[in-house]
Amino acid sequence: MLVYKKGVFMDKVQIETVRNSVMNEPLLEPNPSVAQLLPGIVDAQKGSIYYGTGLCTPKYLSVGLPFDVLGMILVAEKFRKLLNLDAIYHVIADTHAKSNDFCTPEDVDHLARETKSVLEHVAKKLKLEKFHVILSSEYDQTPEYQKHLSWTSERTTLHEYVKRELADILYFNEMRNMVLKIGWITQSGETPVGNDERLFDQELRRLSDVPVSFFYLKAGRTFDKNRPKASPYISIPGENRLLLKYDEPVKEKMLKAEVDLQDKTLGGAKKYLASIVRLYETTYGRIEDTNSLEDKISRIINLVCQP
Repeated sequence: MLVYKKGVFMDKVQIETVRNSVMNEPLLEPNPSVAQLLPGIVDAQKGSIYYGTGLCTPKYLSVGLPFDVLGMILVAEKFRKLLNLDAIYHVIADTHAKSNDFCTPEDVDHLARETKSVLEHVAKKLKLEKFHVILSSEYDQTPEYQKHLSWTSERTTLHEYVKRELADILYFNEMRNMVLKIGWITQSGETPVGNDERLFDQELRRLSDVPVSFFYLKAGRTFDKNRPKASPYISIPGENRLLLKYDEPVKEKMLKAEVDLQDKTLGGAKKYLASIVRLYETTYGRIEDTNSLEDKISRIINLVCQP
């Protein structure tokens, strides 16, 4: 029998405040997020937020962290403060990636260490004192996690990756009092099963009544016409996409996109990137001396990635 941790129940005023904040955050898909907002989400100085970031698609290892992942971090911090929660846990799914047979464990380990280092550096630059980066391999052999993995494995026939995702949610709810999970979805409406993170949450709702709310970020954006919407934390080989890397050639990549896309999907990508910049400026103050989106993105990237 599973034991769940529950947060303090919000009153009607608190629920309405959170709902309005969700509805007015451009980086979130509002309707699916509000639909998964449970009243037992607040537990001052004890509760936490969890989200996981992968290292691969079903075919490729990531070649770098997209700028989009900064949106995940800033949204998590926004709602941590609003809900008066104590911590954010950013989990890098290295053991999950090893369930694929196209990459070696050594390649996964190298990428995981590199990704963790970048995220910890970014968190330090952003002065996020309650932000914790954890590899799934740091806890997946513990008795507590194995209990949850065994439970999910007995109840679903889906891929091992999904079983581990479900076990992660249950583990962090039990061990870190996680009351809010942030994920991403391709679009507000339903999509083919397996295309985004909604699959994990739907399967967990089917199997258990764990009192965790699910908020959904809008899909990340690339400048690749064949893959305009994608995970906000994985960049695949060959695509034109802004990376979270010092001296990233933002202007050059966006100029190339204008030629390649001929404005067919570039407007949506720019609107998405502008939402990340807006949230950054709301949190840390306006970037002065320029109104150029490209310049603002460059400054933010260099600030958080400066050696």
